[in-house]
Amino acid sequence: TETCVSDDKRIIETAFPVDRVSEQGNRDKYMHQITGLHLWWARRPLAPSRATAYASGLRTSLQNVEMNITEGYNALFSPKYGFIAELAKWENALKPLWIDQARSDILYSHNGERPKMLDPFAGGGSIPLEAQRLGYETHSCDLNPVSVLIQKCTLEYPQKYGKRLHDDVKKWGEWVLAQAETEIKAFHPEDPDGSVPFAYLWARTVPCQNFFCAAEIPLMRQYWLAKKANKKVAFAPDVESGRVAFRLVGTGYEPMPNGFNPTKGTISRGVVTCPLCQNTIPATETRRMFQEGKASERMLAVVTLHPNLKGKRYRLATDADVEVFNAAKKRLPDKREKLSAEWGMDPIPNEPTPDGRGKDVAVTIRNYNLDTFGALFNPRQHLAHITLAENIRRAHSEMHADNYSVDYARAVATYLGLWLDQIVDNSSSLCTWVSASEVIGHVFGRQAYPMAWDYVETNPLRVSANRLKILLKPLRHLSEMQAEPATVQQASATALPYPDETFDAVLTDPPYYDNVIYSYLSDFFYVWLKRSIGELYPDLLGPLLTPKEGEIVAYRDFEGGKAAAKQYFEEGLSNAFSEIHRVLKPNGIAVIVYAHKSTSGWETLINALLDSDLVITAAWPIETEMKSRLRAMNAAALASSIYMVARKREREPFGLYREVHAELETYLKTRYVELWESGISGAD
Repeated sequence: TETCVSDDKRIIETAFPVDRVSEQGNRDKYMHQITGLHLWWARRPLAPSRATAYASGLRTSLQNVEMNITEGYNALFSPKYGFIAELAKWENALKPLWIDQARSDILYSHNGERPKMLDPFAGGGSIPLEAQRLGYETHSCDLNPVSVLIQKCTLEYPQKYGKRLHDDVKKWGEWVLAQAETEIKAFHPEDPDGSVPFAYLWARTVPCQNFFCAAEIPLMRQYWLAKKANKKVAFAPDVESGRVAFRLVGTGYEPMPNGFNPTKGTISRGVVTCPLCQNTIPATETRRMFQEGKASERMLAVVTLHPNLKGKRYRLATDADVEVFNAAKKRLPDKREKLSAEWGMDPIPNEPTPDGRGKDVAVTIRNYNLDTFGALFNPRQHLAHITLAENIRRAHSEMHADNYSVDYARAVATYLGLWLDQIVDNSSSLCTWVSASEVIGHVFGRQAYPMAWDYVETNPLRVSANRLKILLKPLRHLSEMQAEPATVQQASATALPYPDETFDAVLTDPPYYDNVIYSYLSDFFYVWLKRSIGELYPDLLGPLLTPKEGEIVAYRDFEGGKAAAKQYFEEGLSNAFSEIHRVLKPNGIAVIVYAHKSTSGWETLINALLDSDLVITAAWPIETEMKSRLRAMNAAALASSIYMVARKREREPFGLYREVHAELETYLKTRYVELWESGISGAD
């Protein structure tokens, strides 16, 4: 104990196995253990979060203490450097022997007391989850209410209620689905041969502006339905019929026409080409027609599954398919009126979508008259979603009738609300068909609202059942996790609700300048959470949309443009770092994760750190990004996130440039060799 007190340096400040942790981090296949609960953007992988939480809590005085880890290995791991690398492996995170050893080490480093840890930008909860796993007394905050609910379902409810919670979420999810099925199954009927509809393929349409043609043009990025090595199916436009019609060609259908290229559709970058007369419509004219209400949509095909046949099959949409859709459309107004009276709000989200108007690629849907969140769904999708929301509310009432406690009923219902969010993410008119794998792409395949010219309407009963299974998998893991519940709060990182010198560690991943428009993206989910579980969280889900004021980002439209946005971000981040400085104990440690490709992003971060009186004592580049991710393909982004270690320390008042420069040059050469030998190169 005396040694621990006298030697406060942590292992993360002296040595860290960046190569071996990166190997786990950039392919963290176990992220689904939390992503299955709910989408959140830019979550930190679990492996680096676990490794850095351990290395941050461990004093260097324990570097050579031997351990009793022998299972599956021929040698003891001492020093702890090797243990960190092994702890990063997910299979070891599930073995009590490893976790018990890690917890024991951290307890010993803190004189037998559980250290207190805070993440003030907790987002999707990766970092606090791994700190919680290692025995920290864990606290997490976020300004965004969607993030707060995700964290409660990740860090608080499963650890508080255990396996019973998993079983009851499964029970009531199946109850909701059964209740909804009685009402909406008729609007997704089977084919006469017993095939079940998997999805309906739609295209938005605009009229050809050639006066002598005036055809209704389906807007399609490309014509592929299946593009696999052993299966190639596509739409082929029929240009001889006097209207734009289609036939199915390829494997199992008509032969592919000579010279036909299914990759080239009718629209590219907003420019439309009429397949009948070859007239082109400029992108500005396309937007104008949408804004003036001249665009429509058309069901083109149905994707089916037969219980006795393998694989997906396609057929063109029929008049009967359209009649069933119109029946659902006709049913919607009565249902909407009934629920409006019961809920005191429109069950169809009438809140406005972000007003980007082309300034930001993430919110250009406003250019196409998609001005409310309700406009992102067709009538049959709305009927399914509000029916599910209605039955989630009913399920909560039934829980009280079954004598569930108020807190426990709210916890179970919260997962049902997250479940509905997953359903709408996979059942919107912004979802597209992925021909390479014959699956439905969800709305947020990237961190933006993508305009979808041709979209997929999924069978809501199938997607609901599937998403319930996906949600239950991480819930089972979390409910079996032997850890104390975390304390989760909605709070701004610039005004933390904690006294001075509370925490032994602050581990956090702040916003990356202008990378992700968190509040505007999460509004898509927020409006549905209000309708399913809003009454259970009046403070969190009461406002019209998620908070925008006080969000530390650089993408907002400021008077003064980018310079003003940069200043706002830097001041907000500086205030947040000052709060971290305030709540840290004198010997506390902060680990701040950051990744941004631009010098502007890094300049604002470093300036904010300098203003906060936190002093960096170490920094480690850890690979956290999949090599094939979208940003890696289209931008010179870092492969690594930089994990910066900081302390509350006094700075030297001044230094002579020649001396500092010489010391810096010597230090950098040494570090460069170390990092290069660990496989770190390039911008990282």
